[in-house]
Amino acid sequence: GVEDGGHNYESNEVSNDAAGDATSFDDYPESENALNDDAPAAEEEVPKEFLNSGQSISTATQTHEVRMPMSLPTFKPATGCTNASDFIVRCFVARLRSGITVVKHGRSRWCKSRLRVLQIHPDGRSLTWKPAEGEPTTNRKPPKLDLSTCLEVRHAWSPDPHNPMYTGTPILRQKCEAANAHKSFALIFKHRTVDITAVTADQCKVLMEGFSALCFRLQVASLAGRSGTKNKSARPMPDEDGVSVTASNTLTNNSATK
Repeated sequence: GVEDGGHNYESNEVSNDAAGDATSFDDYPESENALNDDAPAAEEEVPKEFLNSGQSISTATQTHEVRMPMSLPTFKPATGCTNASDFIVRCFVARLRSGITVVKHGRSRWCKSRLRVLQIHPDGRSLTWKPAEGEPTTNRKPPKLDLSTCLEVRHAWSPDPHNPMYTGTPILRQKCEAANAHKSFALIFKHRTVDITAVTADQCKVLMEGFSALCFRLQVASLAGRSGTKNKSARPMPDEDGVSVTASNTLTNNSATK
């Protein structure tokens, strides 16, 4: 068993199964959090908050309501997040259009964790962000991550499949202060992670619920589109500014106008 925070974690080596993937991690050199660059040193200490003791994250997320199971082979929602209703998705997308300020942890060990404003791209399916007011700006092209390709929304206290003795991600274990672990999470993509500490535990709950619901709905819609489903009741979900978000009919409520 793991005894204390002084236990070392091993570098997050990619499994042999991944080695056979047709797409090499080296194909994404521009990715800020690319998994192939400078894996964290194995000798670094991991705070006990990131040791996988099987502790419940309910104290952080306080999620009790169960509406519908979110189950896809390609996506794992955050623990306790099971509501993918129209209301949840619409409210979250509206918030993202306005911008949600969080602390984002950079991949490089020399890169400070910075305040960033998370936003939904005009395409309604991609995540982007920009420096918060007062933060240094860059000339780099704004990021654009397709949320329909997100593999998992993972709280900092949830197990790391690549390092089962530990929780979160290598970046959260390296960059996130132990006192902030309860309000931190990551979006897991195939070739990178987006590691975030929320301002409050409540904001973390809203973000994890929102990203879980939005990613799930986008992926269900994407799967339906690929299978050639032509269902007239499948429709976009309108937002206040008239920009729609692609959604599937499979999880919609009956309040929408046809």
